[in-house]
Amino acid sequence: MTKHETKQLMCLKTPTPCQGDYFAVPWGTLPLSSPFEHSHGRGGECYYTQVQVAWDKDFLYVRFHCKDEEIVANMLKRDQPLYDEEVVEAFIAPVSLAQYFEFNLSPRNVVFDSLIEHDGTTFTGYPHWDCLQLRHGVFRRNAATKNFGDWDGYLAIPFECLNTTPASGQRIRANFFRIKRHGGDQYLAWSPTGADPASFHIPHKFGELILA
Repeated sequence: MTKHETKQLMCLKTPTPCQGDYFAVPWGTLPLSSPFEHSHGRGGECYYTQVQVAWDKDFLYVRFHCKDEEIVANMLKRDQPLYDEEVVEAFIAPVSLAQYFEFNLSPRNVVFDSLIEHDGTTFTGYPHWDCLQLRHGVFRRNAATKNFGDWDGYLAIPFECLNTTPASGQRIRANFFRIKRHGGDQYLAWSPTGADPASFHIPHKFGELILA
């Protein structure tokens, strides 16, 4: 991908409304993203991570696939600084790159959500903002293992919280990230931001979700 290209991910409409039930989404029929890379964009081995997206008239659905072994995730309260431990993150800019929404999900199924305003150089976060109808979940693929193991993270984000009404053909700027601490810090991105030290808040590097 050259510096002028914008990553794209197809976001298919569910055959019937799922009413916020992320398990009802037919994930097996939906495209997977390209594997996440180190956010600095220079390559290198990292924890395998992918994302899928879908939508219905009320919700944007996100599913993260995380290869894992053991985790660092001790915070248990909403809007704690989960990004200081381990999380997956969705940044959604439905209208403008000057304002977007950040959703973090820890492997303990705890969320941080915030409204972000960005002037093109710096950003201001408003973590007191809450997406009240947000639904989220974590599924451990083999909960019987001694280590935490691989896991999937789910978000069902109401379009009402995003201040937009979805429509086929709509393009929504977005990016997806993962922070891994166990075994050494890794900052991973679907669309690398190119920043080192790592910074995820670089909206002009966001990709596009294409609602179909």
